[in-house]
Amino acid sequence: MSGDGLVRVTESLAELARRVQALQAKCAAEIASRSRSGGEDDVARRHGYSSAERLIASVTGGRFSDAAKLVTVGEATAPRASFTGEALPPRHPHLAAGLESGSLCVDAAETIRRFLDGVALRAGRQQLGEAERLLVERAPVVGVDGLTRLIKQLQARLDPDGVKPREDELRARRGLRIWEDRAGMIQLQGAFDPANGAPIKLAVEAIVSAELHRARDAKRGFGASVVEDQAGDGGQPQVGEPHAIGEPDEIFDEQRTIAQMNADALADIARLSLGAKQAPAALRQVTVVARIDAESLVGGHGHATIDGIDQPVSVATARELAMSAGISPLLLDHRSEPLELGRAARLFTAAQKLALVERDGGCAWPACNRPPSHTQAHHIKWWKRHRGRTDIGNGIMLCSHHHHRVHDDGWVITVRDAQTWFTPPVHLDPQQRPRPGNRRRHPTGWAEEGGGRGTPVARVAAA
Repeated sequence: MSGDGLVRVTESLAELARRVQALQAKCAAEIASRSRSGGEDDVARRHGYSSAERLIASVTGGRFSDAAKLVTVGEATAPRASFTGEALPPRHPHLAAGLESGSLCVDAAETIRRFLDGVALRAGRQQLGEAERLLVERAPVVGVDGLTRLIKQLQARLDPDGVKPREDELRARRGLRIWEDRAGMIQLQGAFDPANGAPIKLAVEAIVSAELHRARDAKRGFGASVVEDQAGDGGQPQVGEPHAIGEPDEIFDEQRTIAQMNADALADIARLSLGAKQAPAALRQVTVVARIDAESLVGGHGHATIDGIDQPVSVATARELAMSAGISPLLLDHRSEPLELGRAARLFTAAQKLALVERDGGCAWPACNRPPSHTQAHHIKWWKRHRGRTDIGNGIMLCSHHHHRVHDDGWVITVRDAQTWFTPPVHLDPQQRPRPGNRRRHPTGWAEEGGGRGTPVARVAAA
């Protein structure tokens, strides 16, 4: 069967399923009407069930909620009779016509019914009829999810006085729980009203979108090609002819899921807040403290702890944390007494960071678009393990994610003539061809660590 044929068959099966659901709704409504007497003629009790919904759920093998949905939709679209026996149209005639024609599924019908019944006391009959007709017409096009968005807009139009009470109700339901589970993961569970949730959603989505664009650009190919110098300069990477446009470099493909990227984005926002000059006073007065034995830090064996977190972390993670904004290393001797607190001697100064930003333009990882505000100054030769110096030639700006990649994968970083080079490990590229890192992307540079553009920064000489 061809692809087009499969689509046509799927469409036919979907229409058949909707027509079957319409018949099920009619039967469910009738069973419900015959199961309310409580006497011998009560259909549900005669079959051993306490309600029509439980009988239907058992017969269909579905959930109780699905059976209840069939009953409510069936009753809302069934013909009625007056007290005198006169036949009356269904309570929701447009909904009944949509089910009868096979254009409406039960889920969509229940969504529309619940909305109409909810605003019936606050809207006119004509307005309700027009809203019902519109929703039934749009349902096959937008689906149940689209109906939910459309209903929110209609609800505000039909019941403008109810917008503020609904908003207050949502705000009252806001909340965020943060806890550490048994596995050592920091769990977050929260719900936010629209006003508080919008900036969170927008900030995370903006960062993730930029990362996805970076991955797309990296896959298409970028920068300059690398050739090995055969003139005896020790194999230092050199810039050769530009890559052909569209030449892919699969080594820079994005490996994270969207959920992982969301988590990384939220962590970056928190790091930025802890180190921002404009942050609230309460944030400026706190510091994440990582504790580790000095011998463990030098030798690479053992573990570290983070104040407020029960789960121990590795020495490698402690070293990464020591170079992160808003985090201070606390080195302890064998008696667990502090040997060092702060970063004055081992972290790059503000002037040095400006010089690194002038060179790298943000994260130096190839094709990464993270601005300086989302990066940390990283020692190429590590401060403790390699006795690396805190100078410009041994510094590089990396975002948190690519900082982890450098440490975890074993990339080698070199700097030559103000150009950074990233040499992958053997398991990623057997030939270990160096890749050129980012250069400053804006002629005027970045105004400050906060990421503003348009104001030139002063070039700072290496210390």
